[in-house]
Amino acid sequence: MSEGIPREVLTEALREKINGREVLAAVFCTFRFDPGFFEREILPALFDVQLHQDAQIRRLQLEEALRPLAGRVAVYYDPRAIVTGDGSACLDVRRIPVRPRTGYFHPKNAFILVRDTSTQERSVVVLTGSANLTQAGWWENVECAHLEEIVEQGRSRTVVDIQSFLRHLRGRAKNFESHTALDDIQTLLRSVHPIVHRSTNHRMHPHFIFNGRREARALVDQLDDIAGQWLRRADLEVLSPYLDKADVSLPLQGLINRFQPRRWRVLLPEDNGVAQCPPGLYDWVRDRGGEWGRLPKAILARGGKQAAGAAHRTVHAKVYRFFTDDWEVTLVGSFNLTNPAHSGTGNVETGMLSEVTVDRRPRFWLEKVEDRPRFAEQPVGEEDSLEQGFVPLLARYDWASGRAEVLWDGTGESPRIEVYDRGVHLFKVGHLERAVWRALSTDDAAILGERLRETSFLTAVVGDQRGVILVHETGMAHRPSILLDLTPADILRYWSMLTAEQRNAYLAQHSSELAKSGVELPVEPALAKPGDTIFDRFAGIFHGFGSLRRAVRAALNDDRVEEARFRMFGAKYDSLPVLVEQVADGASGDPLDRYLMVLCAQQLADDVRDCFAAFWASDPTGVSRLEKALAVRAVLREQLIARNDAEMAEFLDWYEPRFLKTEAVPA
Repeated sequence: MSEGIPREVLTEALREKINGREVLAAVFCTFRFDPGFFEREILPALFDVQLHQDAQIRRLQLEEALRPLAGRVAVYYDPRAIVTGDGSACLDVRRIPVRPRTGYFHPKNAFILVRDTSTQERSVVVLTGSANLTQAGWWENVECAHLEEIVEQGRSRTVVDIQSFLRHLRGRAKNFESHTALDDIQTLLRSVHPIVHRSTNHRMHPHFIFNGRREARALVDQLDDIAGQWLRRADLEVLSPYLDKADVSLPLQGLINRFQPRRWRVLLPEDNGVAQCPPGLYDWVRDRGGEWGRLPKAILARGGKQAAGAAHRTVHAKVYRFFTDDWEVTLVGSFNLTNPAHSGTGNVETGMLSEVTVDRRPRFWLEKVEDRPRFAEQPVGEEDSLEQGFVPLLARYDWASGRAEVLWDGTGESPRIEVYDRGVHLFKVGHLERAVWRALSTDDAAILGERLRETSFLTAVVGDQRGVILVHETGMAHRPSILLDLTPADILRYWSMLTAEQRNAYLAQHSSELAKSGVELPVEPALAKPGDTIFDRFAGIFHGFGSLRRAVRAALNDDRVEEARFRMFGAKYDSLPVLVEQVADGASGDPLDRYLMVLCAQQLADDVRDCFAAFWASDPTGVSRLEKALAVRAVLREQLIARNDAEMAEFLDWYEPRFLKTEAVPA
């Protein structure tokens, strides 16, 4: 490593690794989870699209970008570390809580399945780091990350251990049955040929390490097995923001005794210049021959400003560096220098051990602390700074069926639980059997569904204990969109647009409708509107429905069932039932235009029902909503007849069956 401490923006590093390729599935793991920030600021790294600067419009554009991935973006998080932040979740992301019976769910990973559309080559981009899915983790703290790529049908040393971790993850999230994103990623990894040797030509292959399972061994033992021959008698540097609250660090003692470093230096955790470790531990390190250190001010300064009084960034990186004059081996990941992190059966942790390319002699990153610091009376551990209490209640809601369920993830039978939203009492549950989903009543489910239009957070109260719950949502095609008031003409124009850029610009045109205030937001240049002749109107209707038909057929033929569901049965601004319902409510519109739109919608529905019977039968809720909306055709027909004469009824009797009779094209 020739340039000292490497520096890069995490979001940009991930975007650069994806490199414009199509994302097919993504799995994220985190301890702390801010779902609103994740949707606004981290999800965009997955898509090679230009997004609007306004947060609400950006979410609307992301809602569109996520459709091909329906159900294939998932975040696994520790429910004890939810961050409510300044916004809720509203996009199609599976939010799956994981609570180990001992310790915390503490890994920070991303596994992203990508495809090069020109070569059709698929890969999994693997990020292993220290950053939680929060604003502090991705924007503010000093963090670390390792990025690598595993190619389909390729060779990899890490693939076996990553597969084992993903199987363990699925087992720990056993309260949820569907793990589509995990399945897709595991399918690709099964095609990869494992490299069994630890090194080739005296260079160590990267190794994926994880613990927090029954058969796992302590971190020091895993390091010794993999790279003990390199690590002994090297210099050691440890960056960890949290230490045990004891006068002796058993994990550090284990590393020192096992690998006998020539010199070793440890980050001094500080908060506003106050050391976050016991004085006894500080003295123990120095008595053992070690040194305490700080990162250079240039790394810590916010915005690169080193002026006196400038705010410093928090160091949250977890790095273990072993180096000599000629080589360097580094462990990057989620392992704090604590007993729960280092023991095999404590926290669930992950890290990547790899050899770093060096072209000059490695040096310590940390600057030695010379003067004895001030010490906090009560040093803070990571679990001490959790923002919310905890009640082990899980909740899920399916937008397709309107069904809501709760599950008690505590010990024994649950006590009586009161559920609130921002101080408003919603419903109560009690006497839940452990680890068994119980359906809420129809009334309570309806109350929850209405609240989920505004927030995905609930507050559960048991006695004097309060905890935040993040609701797991499915059937997102049926979730009402952020934007609800496109006119039928707007929807037809939207269907007819060929590119994502056109659709993004069109959505941006409606920014003022999303604004909370009356201030007009900046938008992209307006798209030209079609003419208003009868030819233009009818041609636009036929073109819009033709585009929708091709899109639905292409999605179903390519097994993108959820994308087709969004369009045919969903509740989004451009879903077919929404258009028909808008037509039914548009009393001031031209009856002929409205009648023709409904006739086209019926033609499309018949086509999909006849050619894709299994898909049609898979969504009774969506079919029922669409058929109920299509019933307006009889009303519009009578309006046309009343506006004309008896010959109109005879004409429609002749015209309708011929219009609706289309040759079925095999799927």
